[in-house]
Amino acid sequence: MQRAIWIITFFIILAIGYYWMVVDDSRTQQMMQLADSDDELSGDVNSTVEIYDRLEKKWIGTSKHVQTLQKETHAHYAAYDAQMDSIDIVFEEIKFSIEQLEETLTRKIDRVKDDVRNLEDSFETFKRSTNRNVRDVKQTISTMQDDINTLNLTVFPPVEEEEKKK
Repeated sequence: MQRAIWIITFFIILAIGYYWMVVDDSRTQQMMQLADSDDELSGDVNSTVEIYDRLEKKWIGTSKHVQTLQKETHAHYAAYDAQMDSIDIVFEEIKFSIEQLEETLTRKIDRVKDDVRNLEDSFETFKRSTNRNVRDVKQTISTMQDDINTLNLTVFPPVEEEEKKK
């Protein structure tokens, strides 16, 4: 029986030795590989975090640049609005001046039209009176012509009548 115990103890020691040499060694190697993989992964993570930090800083810089551009744009819009308001005021003044000028010109044109109408009326009146005077003068001339003819006949009788009288 002692011999069986020694054989079992020998197999147990042999199993422990096998475990320590073969199984434990593969476990140790696997642990070392995991440690190396962890180092590699943590390097990748650190690299990724570093890239992310750089990208975040880049975005922060870009957002500050965009914010500056927005402020400049808003300032330009404000200046543009102010300028447009002053231009609108000038346009309103010009429009008002044009309207006043138009009213003045309309009044003057109306006065000129009235003057032309009055002149036309005066011309028509003068024309009628002149025509009347011309007719009167023609009538008078005709009457005078008749009188002259009658006088001529009386003072200078025609040659045929003179011979008859003799």
